[in-house]
Amino acid sequence: RGFWKSSWRPVTLFEQRNFAGRRLDLNGDCPRISERNFPERCNSVQVESGAWVGFEHENYRGRQYLWDMSDRGEYNCYDKWCAQVDHVSSVRPVKQDNGLPRAQLFERGGFSGKKMEIQDDVPNLMSRYSLNRIASIRVLGGAWVVYQEPNYRGPHYILEKRDYNNYSDWGSQNSTVGSMRRVRFN
Repeated sequence: RGFWKSSWRPVTLFEQRNFAGRRLDLNGDCPRISERNFPERCNSVQVESGAWVGFEHENYRGRQYLWDMSDRGEYNCYDKWCAQVDHVSSVRPVKQDNGLPRAQLFERGGFSGKKMEIQDDVPNLMSRYSLNRIASIRVLGGAWVVYQEPNYRGPHYILEKRDYNNYSDWGSQNSTVGSMRRVRFN
């Protein structure tokens, strides 16, 4: 990842809404926010560059929250990233793939059943493809966010370039997918 300038801060977490209170500047992986003398309460986030994923639990487990450059990378309260509580315990950058954004979606696990290929955001999979269950995904380019509800709402999962043989591979408990969009790195 190269040489980091000490003042360089691609993402900043704030304890309070509207970028107030204690702050934590990060420029790389942070498996345990608690070890950085920062409370696990996070109410707002500013992204300077790239895309980041926050996790509910330490060591990148639990619910995932995407912070990318959509909306200028500014999230003034936790409901802006579809969270129900202000709890974040670990953070890492999303791996950037500069290939053309492309993903293959499969109705069943193991890359079988009905197949669709997408190259752009899909706000409603049911209305576009008559499908709301996706059990396996191949990310061939870019990075993607899978939302359980249409219009980019509800629990979501960040998918980087690789094969996801089953929905549990991306952290979901079921195959419900309502919408999908590309991760915005800039």
